[in-house]
Parts: sequence; C-alpha cells; structure tokens
Amino acid sequence: MSTIVAKTPPGWQPTLRRHGWTIGVWLLLVALLAAYAGLLPRFGSFQVTSIAKNSLPLVYLAIAQAVIVIAGGIDLGVGAVLILSNAVAAQLMDGQPLAVTLGMAVLVVLLGAVLNGSVGWIITVSRVPDIVVTLATLFIFSGIALLVLPSPGGGTSEGFRALFTGSASGTGSNFVPSLLVMVVPLAAIAWWMRKTRTGLSLYAAGSSPVAAYLSGVNTKRAKIIAYGIGGGFSAMGGLAALAITGSGESRFATASGFTLRAVAAIVLGGIALTGGIGSVVGAAAAGIVLYTLSPFLSALGVDPNTAQVVQGVLIVVVMMIAAIVELRRLRAT
Repeated sequence: MSTIVAKTPPGWQPTLRRHGWTIGVWLLLVALLAAYAGLLPRFGSFQVTSIAKNSLPLVYLAIAQAVIVIAGGIDLGVGAVLILSNAVAAQLMDGQPLAVTLGMAVLVVLLGAVLNGSVGWIITVSRVPDIVVTLATLFIFSGIALLVLPSPGGGTSEGFRALFTGSASGTGSNFVPSLLVMVVPLAAIAWWMRKTRTGLSLYAAGSSPVAAYLSGVNTKRAKIIAYGIGGGFSAMGGLAALAITGSGESRFATASGFTLRAVAAIVLGGIALTGGIGSVVGAAAAGIVLYTLSPFLSALGVDPNTAQVVQGVLIVVVMMIAAIVELRRLRAT
C-alpha cells in the first residue's frame, strides 16, 4: 500500500504569506530612510532622534485606529481624543514636578480609554454606524478641547519631555527614549492581540461578526475593548505631542489632520478596512513612513503642496494593491 505524504512548504513561506505586507512596509521604511540619509550632507543621531520623536503621535494614533479597524469598526474621532488629551494634560501638568506629571499622564491615558470605550458602547447599543457616531465625536471632543484650552499654552515638566524626546528641552540627539516609548507599547499590544484570547476575539469580531458570535465570542465586548484601547493610544499621542512641543494645542485642524493621516497609515500598513486582517506592527511602520515622507520630499526640493499630492497618490496606489491582494485571497479560499 502506498502512502501519500503531503509536502510541507519551507518554514519561511507561511510566515511570508501571513506577514508579507508588514515586512514589505518595514522594508519600505528602511529604503526611505536610506534614501533620505543619502540626500543629506550628514545623517546621524540628531536626524534619527528627530524622526523617532516627531513620528510618535502619528504612530500612537495609527496603532489606535488599527486596533479599532481590526475589530470591525472605524474611528474618525481619534484625532479629537488626541487634542483633548493634549489640552487636559497641558493644563494639569503645567508647573508640576516629574512625579506629578507621570501620575497625570496615567490618569489622562485612562480617561482617554474610558471616554472612547464609551463611544464603542454607544455604537454597540444604538447600532448606529461607527462612521456616523465617531464623526460626531470628532466635533464634540474637539469642542471640549477648545473649552479646556482656548489658546495654545500650558506645559509639562522637563523630565516628562525627556521621557519622550531624550532631552529636557525637547531637542537633542538621544534617540533611545523615543524608540523605547514607541517600541515597548507597540510590542505589548501586538503580543496581546496575537497571543491572548481577548486579543484574538478582536480579529474574530472584525473578520465575521456572525461567525464569531456563533462561536461564542462576545462581539459587543470586543468592539468596546477595541475602542477603549484606541482611546488609550490616542491619549498617548496627545501626551507625546505635549512632550515634543512643551505646550498644549487644541485646533480642530490638528484633530482632523491627525485622523486622516491615521486612516492613511493603517491602509498603507496593510489593515483591511473591512476588519479582521492586518497587524499593528505594519500600521506603526506606515506611520513613520508617512511622517518621513515630508522631510524626504523637502530634501528633494519638492514643493509642499506637491508633496501632499505625492502622499495622496501613494495612498491610492497602496489601496489598489491591497484590493488586488484581497481579491486574490478570496479567490484562493
């Protein structure tokens, strides 16, 4: 009797098939940084620090949006949570020592999580589409931010600024703190989403809510948790912005701009807008790519208005490629 033995593909092939897009985004980031370094007379620790610290708010916001979209939602209010957290923190931390500012930072992150988690609860209870509810929160939270901080001001401790930027003044060449506050939360949320039952429930809820529900997954709870985590990371973006600039700022244009760039980052990072597919690791890399594009195009001598067009074209091309990849995946299954 002959025995049929199934051929097992090499170990790297399943990994590449599963994480190919994420790997590709990180390779794009490396290529962009190499090209940018080649355009400058000198590329060293100061430039690395500048990219690492200034991309922090967008990276945090990309992670926030990625978690929510993976769970089957979308949040147009993440930018508003960022500026609201920024405004509240700037008022509370002004003139306070490091220990107090750290305590206030934890409080602001928790408040951001609770506030956005309540948005997720409203969506699940009312069954109003996510895009409608979160569009409303974009205006509501932005308005509250202006009430808290009508004009730029406030501040934080020098130690808190050094925690995010590597320098008490917000400028310097020590990139280690910026990388740590970026990588540690990113690694923690990536591990949690892939290795824990609750984290995997977010993927299940986003992939097929009906199938997930029939399998025993509490899809409503998963969405609320996703929005809560998104609010926490959005608040971290506001804290990072405060540490970088040294003061609070609550303009509506900042909120809407950050929201749009966060959506662009998750698309570039390989997150399917239909939910259930993608990785926060890819979204984080895409956030750095989108930030680095601006100084890169400036180094090339491209007009800022033209640079906006280039970024838009890049996003459209990436979305087209993502659609083709998703179509091929559906045909294969």
